[in-house]
Amino acid sequence: MNDEPFRPEDAPSSLYDDTGNPRFFADPGMDRFVAVVMNLAQEVWVQQERLLALEEEKSGQPVDRDAVAKEFIDRVFAPIRRA
Repeated sequence: MNDEPFRPEDAPSSLYDDTGNPRFFADPGMDRFVAVVMNLAQEVWVQQERLLALEEEKSGQPVDRDAVAKEFIDRVFAPIRRA
């Protein structure tokens, strides 16, 4: 198993830090902060999926998961889209 981060062959080297991890912001702390927020969003989505499953089971009605996912993503990324 390869432990090195995936890096496309044609990607500019300026997009990666000294350890080979992708860099999106000038401040490395901001990259780590965004990673934390994305991890939290993933955890929240898992809980949302569980609730949807329970609601479907209780009501017997299917839930439009694509619509719910779109609304969730829109809420999470709204501050970025406003910028």
